[in-house]
Formats: sequence, structure tokens, C-alpha cells
Amino acid sequence: MRKANPDIVPGRTIVVGTQQGLYARVRRLAEPLLRLRSTKDDGTVLEAEYPLEEGPLAAEAAAGGFWSYAAGTAYRLLVDFGVGGLCIDNYRTTLPLKKGLSSSAALCVLVARAFNQAYGLRLTTRGEMQYAYDGERMTPSQCGKMDQACAFGSTPVLMTYDGDVLCCEPATLGAPLHYVLVDLAAGKDTVAILAALQAAYPVPATNEQRACVELLGRINADITQRAIDLMATGDAQQLGALMREAQAAFDARAAPLCPAQLASPVLHRVLAHPPIQPLIYGGKGVGSQGDGTAQLLCRDAAAQAAVCGILQADFPAMTCLPFTVPATGTSGSLHNGGSSSSSGVAAAAGAGALCSNGSPAGKAMEPVAVAAQ
Repeated sequence: MRKANPDIVPGRTIVVGTQQGLYARVRRLAEPLLRLRSTKDDGTVLEAEYPLEEGPLAAEAAAGGFWSYAAGTAYRLLVDFGVGGLCIDNYRTTLPLKKGLSSSAALCVLVARAFNQAYGLRLTTRGEMQYAYDGERMTPSQCGKMDQACAFGSTPVLMTYDGDVLCCEPATLGAPLHYVLVDLAAGKDTVAILAALQAAYPVPATNEQRACVELLGRINADITQRAIDLMATGDAQQLGALMREAQAAFDARAAPLCPAQLASPVLHRVLAHPPIQPLIYGGKGVGSQGDGTAQLLCRDAAAQAAVCGILQADFPAMTCLPFTVPATGTSGSLHNGGSSSSSGVAAAAGAGALCSNGSPAGKAMEPVAVAAQ
């Protein structure tokens, strides 16, 4: 948005990988086809096949269905690299879908990495992220570039957005952080939320829109900088307090632009649930918020387990995902190659591991990690 209005403050987000994700086996096809099979988190199996041609892939992406993200990413790679046919079997999914955990970006990154590995495209991790982003932008989901950071795996990352320039820096974490991600078992419409918030850009026209732009600009820059400082010192207590502050600011300045989705009654019920208050330092919504997923920062590992027990007893429909972010030490680096074999994970989002099960000649190929938000 800064290309259209340079007065907008550059955007910033802090992301880190979770242990949930998409797992797939891929193989080349002699025919120019994209053959897709997915086992969803609820066990449902979906299958589809598309000719590897620009027209059908672009049409499927624009239609906005389940396979639109895969089609959009494949389209971008076909146009630039002339890739051949591919079979992708997403045989296992542990990442909840449509819960604000960036499952769409997870799929886009998985598809980009699948083609990269199967056809030796020599894309770096940042290259995979870019094609995943371009693919998702072909769908009705007009996402930003945050979600694709899951391609980096479990390293905490500070991302800064300035027009077309995306900067990614490793974030230092001085002590482990014990989170619980709570699938609120409700529902959210991410497309509607993003459309409402993006209507404030590039130039806000109302007081409500100006408040939102300030939230995602100046206020966000301040909050993220303080969070980075607290992470470095390992001060989980103050980081939890900052999460509460961030949630309050979001409720005051962003929620009025999309009240039907961002009133988030289920999210707020969980954040304020009395029995867990002595066990947590703070909490907030995930991603574009809404009643998708809550993130709670717990006091320690024992508190983390207790929070899961309480919430699952008091809210049986909800699912708790304990997630501990390990300390990074004093420095870190971001993997920027296209053939990592470490496990991939994503922040406030999902992760994934992509395993290629064979080359055209039938030789076994090394398992490859895929990060997906």
C-alpha cells in the first residue's frame, strides 16, 4: 500500500512455526496434468485433476474453491518455468483449516516446494514464498505476505513490509515460550475481514478507517518492537501483558470496520475464562482475528498442560494445541535454500513437511521440509 500512499508506516509482523501442518508425497507425471489428493484435518478426502494449462488453472484459482490455491501457485510456476505434470498427495493434515492459521498459505507453499523439488527449479526459500504469495493472490483471498513465512520453519521471524520490499530477520528468543493454540470451533470469514480492513487503504476516508491505519502502522510498529525486545530477554510475563494490550488495541481500532466478524464473542470468552487466568500471562487472537483461533501464553509447561485440560473440559467442542517455542540463543539465521531437510512449521499458522517419494526413474529422494503457514 505504501506504493500508493508513502505516508503509510511500513508493516511489521512477528511469526514463528507451529507443529501442525500439511504432509504430502509428490511425483512427476509424464502427462501435462496437475493431479491433487488431500486428506483434510477431519479425515475427509478430496481429489481433483486439472490440465497443466494456463487457462484452466487461472479459472480454477479465480473460482475460489478448495483447490484454488494449488491452481494459482501452479499457474505462476507454469508461466515462468514451463513445469511438467505433477501428482501431489497430501496424505495427512494436522493443521486446522479456516481457523486463522494460514492453511491456504500452507498449501501454496507446499505446491511451490513440490514443483521446486520435483523439477529442480533451484528456488530459494524466499523464491518459494514469492510464488506461493503470487499464487494465493490469484484467488479471492487477497492475502498479505506474512503467511508464507512458514517456509522458514520454526525460526521466529520479524517481517517488515515496505511496498514491494520484504525484509525477513531472525528474532532472538531468550527463553522458551509455552503457548496453547485454541481452535474455537466457531467460524470466521477471512475474505470478508481482509476486504473490510483493506478498504481503509491506501487513503483512509473515515475516522474509523484512520484509526485502523494508525493501528496497523504507528501503533503496530511500537508493539512489535517492544515484543522483539521482550523476546530477546525472555520476559514472558511482560510479553503476555503486551499481547493483552495488542488485543485491546485491535478491538478498539480494527473491529469496528468488520463488526459481524470481529466482535469475536467466542474468542473473548476464552481469553477471559476465569479458571485459566492464574495460569496465563496473556493472550490474543491469531492472524486476521475473528472466532478462529486464540493464542494463550502460559506461565510454564505445567500451566500449559493445565490450560489444555481446563478448556477442553469446559468447552468440549474446542481443540487445544500445546505449542512451545524453543529459545534461540543470542543469534539466529534464516534458511534460504530450496532443499532443507529439517521439519517445516509455521507461525500462528500451520506447518508442513513435504516428502517426495520418488523420481521418474523410481529412485528414492531425500525427504524435504515444507513450511506453510
